[in-house]
Amino acid sequence: MANPSPPNNGDLPEGLQEFVSRRLMEAIIKGDLPSGEKLSPTKLATDFGVSHIPVREALARLEADGYVRRVPRVGFFVAELSREHLEDVYHWRDILESEAHRIAVPQLTASDIQRMRTINAGINATKDSRSNRFLDLNREFHFVAFERAGSEILLRFLNHLWDAAARYQNTMDYARATRAVLRQHHDALIEAFEARNVKLVNARMAEHRALTLQAIRAMASSEAAAADS
Repeated sequence: MANPSPPNNGDLPEGLQEFVSRRLMEAIIKGDLPSGEKLSPTKLATDFGVSHIPVREALARLEADGYVRRVPRVGFFVAELSREHLEDVYHWRDILESEAHRIAVPQLTASDIQRMRTINAGINATKDSRSNRFLDLNREFHFVAFERAGSEILLRFLNHLWDAAARYQNTMDYARATRAVLRQHHDALIEAFEARNVKLVNARMAEHRALTLQAIRAMASSEAAAADS
């Protein structure tokens, strides 16, 4: 990972431990810190320009969140990606997103629908389906409805699951589906949202998740076969 800039007051409204946690999580999600890489608290403290205490607190927090694995008397490592973990992430996304839609869809406003259309236009204008901008806009699109559910706890869990899914998307180059299919899915979702039809929204969202999940499964299988050959 490229050496991060030392923190300044503008970076630290939340404190040193939060700053280090956020920067490390971003690096793990983006793949700058690859799966299995050993994390040296001493080097991280030097890179971030902080003491060892906030670094160790950040690593402990990331271990609890599943981004870091600690081996006693050996050290900290970026947690490995696995097919089982991926399936678990998408299982809980299915459950929590369906519940979020059940609460939120009847409360969507015309402004929410217009916001979805505007974000979707930005997605369609993005040339690279694997760029950070594409992934950020895609996430923003889906969270319009999630936010309308009005639960900070639900949003926290959904953000955690989307962060976990992003590791696979970024690492495994998931976007093998054609842009036309992705566009069709989002257009169909907007229609269902506009109709305030919870059952249809969840059915179309299930298809949308399955498209991404199948692409990641295929990539994981391909990489496993290459490793065994």
